[in-house]
Amino acid sequence: MSKRVRQFVKPLKIIEAKEVSEDYDISRFVGEEYRRIFNLAFKTFYYQFREGIKRGIRGFLFYGEPGTGKTSLVYAIVRELGKKFRDTHLMLVDASDIARPLYGESEMRIVEVFEEARKRAGYTILLFDDVESIFMSRGKERIESWHIAQDNVFFHMLDELDTSRIGVMATTNWIELVDKALIDRLYPVEFKPLSLETALAIAEKKCMELGVKSEKVKEEIRLMNPPPKSAREVERMVIKHYIEKLERLEIF
Repeated sequence: MSKRVRQFVKPLKIIEAKEVSEDYDISRFVGEEYRRIFNLAFKTFYYQFREGIKRGIRGFLFYGEPGTGKTSLVYAIVRELGKKFRDTHLMLVDASDIARPLYGESEMRIVEVFEEARKRAGYTILLFDDVESIFMSRGKERIESWHIAQDNVFFHMLDELDTSRIGVMATTNWIELVDKALIDRLYPVEFKPLSLETALAIAEKKCMELGVKSEKVKEEIRLMNPPPKSAREVERMVIKHYIEKLERLEIF
């Protein structure tokens, strides 16, 4: 167990880009803001992979309200990259992949994650979901010394990243808990609350998928002050009407 590269105690979840569900196809995202963010990240990785740029933009930090589609858009980006490059993978990393009981093991685990990405053939996007739960800001009160050690190792691995083959994505609902050094290393992109126009468009699309009449849902959204902040909130409203429709359904 003292070797630098060891078997993962919990195998990392690695998905081939071609296996990412069509539910995450970019065509299913409603609103120009999603398209703008998608284009920015996708074009960055596409150009750097195609041109072999080893010291380019390391990746992006998506931040904003819960349910605004941050993680889903990462899947969409990887899905599209898989159409351009063979052997493209999404590697998912969360707090349970990093946390270890003994001092120094978590730091070694971080190194292993990046080494796993390096040794894979083709291209890899590393996704650190809810990144503030893994790498807390070093400026916060009550932060433990092992948190600081983890952060420092992570930042070092980012500094050594070969961006011609690997990209990093991180998401957070709590940008104020993210260390400034990480914000400096990854390009931050805010997912803003939905505009009324986008909320209505999402509602209409979801209603069509479920066979729900959209007029009542859209009227509820128009009367809300403020309007729904996230796609998830809009979808919950549609689901409520869908359940009501099913309750009225006569089968027997």
